[in-house]
Amino acid sequence: MSKQGTCWDGYIQKGMKKKGGKLVPNCVPGMKSGGLTKWFNEKWVDIGSKKKGGGYKECGRKSASGSKRKYPKCVPAAKAARMTESQRRSAVARKRSKSQGVGGKPTNVKTLAKMGSIINQTRKRFVRTIL
Repeated sequence: MSKQGTCWDGYIQKGMKKKGGKLVPNCVPGMKSGGLTKWFNEKWVDIGSKKKGGGYKECGRKSASGSKRKYPKCVPAAKAARMTESQRRSAVARKRSKSQGVGGKPTNVKTLAKMGSIINQTRKRFVRTIL
């Protein structure tokens, strides 16, 4: 650990405090750039419903019972932009094939399928067409 200014790495100064009769910097752990803070600041979109002008609708619905929209598959907008069309379709299909809201909890599925399972599915289809 090296010292930067008045506080250690990873700590920031929040005012001053008395210690041993002297005023010293009050160093507290700094905000981390990742984790929940990063997750909360990302723009989440529903890759199952496209907008007419391009892009995707924002994630979430007001009410699941009164909504005409199907169950959303939400990912950060940056990740949605990197996904191919087939990856998006696959992720949405996997999400919607599972029963939703079991026990009052949301159903989570992997956004990107394992490469091995995709290869095995392709191999099975190929064998069926040959036979």
